[in-house]
Amino acid sequence: MIDQDEYSKVIELLIKRSGLKNLKETVCKFAEWLDMSEASIYNKVNGRSKFTIEELVIICRKLQVSLDYLIYNSTSNNANIHFFADGLKYKPRNFNDYINNIIGYYTKIKQLQDVTGYFMANEVPLFHFLNFPNLMYFKLYIWNKINWKIPGIPSEYRFADMKNNPELLQSIQVLKELFHSFPNVEIWNPNMLDNTIAQFQYLKDVHIIHDRDDLYYIKKEFSDLIDHLEELTLTGKKSANSHGEEMECDIYLTDLTLGSEIILVKSEQVDMLFQQIDVPNYMQTSDQNMIDNQFRFFENIRKISTLITNAGEKERLIFFANMRQKLQRLV
Repeated sequence: MIDQDEYSKVIELLIKRSGLKNLKETVCKFAEWLDMSEASIYNKVNGRSKFTIEELVIICRKLQVSLDYLIYNSTSNNANIHFFADGLKYKPRNFNDYINNIIGYYTKIKQLQDVTGYFMANEVPLFHFLNFPNLMYFKLYIWNKINWKIPGIPSEYRFADMKNNPELLQSIQVLKELFHSFPNVEIWNPNMLDNTIAQFQYLKDVHIIHDRDDLYYIKKEFSDLIDHLEELTLTGKKSANSHGEEMECDIYLTDLTLGSEIILVKSEQVDMLFQQIDVPNYMQTSDQNMIDNQFRFFENIRKISTLITNAGEKERLIFFANMRQKLQRLV
């Protein structure tokens, strides 16, 4: 339970956020929302009694304010971290919207000095799908099916919608160029392709994907993707960008289940953290305390992981052999 001083601050913030003309009008509204007498509300506002958590939740919903906002802004012991979540503010109007939103962040990142990206991945990071149009469309399709539900996008699987969309194809090329413009360190796990393979098997089993060409090219690109990831570990270099630069990419392998995915961007000027909240949406913050904490977490995992870039041959061979075996089990 919060003490009396903190409770008073909560009530002060509630009244301030209500936007109502005066205390009497505020009390009348609270009484209406809670189905209580105005006398009872006056007692709770004045601190002679207290609102329950359930009552505060109802008021917060009516005022469209988070209960966390009240607690964190009234208590000095809590760490108030500001996150921005584009996916909570609006859904993309089309697939291009989603890609362009990422481009907006990475365009800013490209302007920074001495940038390094850090990826902790439960699944294959989006950026590795950019070279494979069938897999890229497949991921966009499944994200729309389980999350966005964008009006106007058909429920049937139609790769032609991407192939015949020059704006989307151009955006994918722009994002690929941006990703290839700075070095990064990635931590992978042995199961990072499993979910995508299972998604494909499901859509195939329920005949959402049934066209022979679609089935053939998706399977082919799964194989090509594995080859691409293996080449990345053998060379330690990303594909060359438009300036002919091949940025370094160090890959570590861990058997640990890491929870939510994170992307860290560190530079001379500013650091940024992207933390996944649902697939495929991320929250973003530049709060240095949060970034320092997540970077320590990343480094702790990295130190007990196996480097498979130009090293760890046994682990690397086993990793890719297992990945190919899983792909071969697709029917």
